[in-house]
Amino acid sequence: MLSSEVLARSPMLANLPSDSLNSLESAARRRTYRRGEVIFHQGDPGDSLHFLTEGRVKVVLDAETGEEAVIAILGPGDCFGELALIDGEPRSATVETLEPVQTLSLSRNDFMSFIRANPRAAERMLVALASMVRRADESMADLVFLDLEGRLVKKLLELAEAHGRDVDGAIEIELPMTQEDLAAMIGATRASVNKLLGWYEDRGAIQRRGRRIAIFDQDPLRKRIT
Repeated sequence: MLSSEVLARSPMLANLPSDSLNSLESAARRRTYRRGEVIFHQGDPGDSLHFLTEGRVKVVLDAETGEEAVIAILGPGDCFGELALIDGEPRSATVETLEPVQTLSLSRNDFMSFIRANPRAAERMLVALASMVRRADESMADLVFLDLEGRLVKKLLELAEAHGRDVDGAIEIELPMTQEDLAAMIGATRASVNKLLGWYEDRGAIQRRGRRIAIFDQDPLRKRIT
C-alpha cells in the first residue's frame, strides 16, 4: 500500500484532498525501526510527528519506580508525537515498536505549515485529541469500577476488535505481546495476568499461541463485563 493511501486512513488526515496528502508525504522523512526499538523516550524533546505506515507500536508511561503503563497500541494510519509538537513540551510518553515499523516523520515547522495550509486537518486534530481524552477517561473509569479480571477481559475484547483476525476457528490478536505488556495495559502484575489467562484457557475460551492470544469463545468474556 502506498504511503499516501496509509496517510488517508489517519483520523487527522481523513477526507483531505490527495494533493494535500502528497505534499505532506513529500515534506516528511521516511524512517525504519527494528522490533523492540524505542522511537523516543518520555521526556525527550518533541521535535517531530510520526505517521505509522507499517507495523505497530506501544505507547508507554514510565514511572520513577521503573513500572510501566501501556496506554495505547497504534498501527498503520495512526500518528503519535502530536502533543509535544503542539505545546513544545517534552515527550509525554515513550513509544516502542512491537514489530518492524516504518513511519513518515514530520518536523514541527513542516507540521505547523501544513496545519496552517489545511484548516480541515486542524479540525480533525482537535477531534483526535478529544478522542484521546475520552479514552483516558474510560481507562480511569475501568480502574475504579472494574476488578482485575474485568479489566483483562475488556482489554482482550478491545484488542481482538482492533487487531484480531480469523485463524483456525478463533479470533487471533495479531500483536506480539508479552504478558508483561498485557499486565501494563490494565494495571496488573504478570503473575496475576498469567493466572487469569490460564483459567480462561482451561475452559476453552482462549488459547495462548506464543506471544499471541486467540479467543475461541467471546460469550463468557462479554458476560464477565455486562
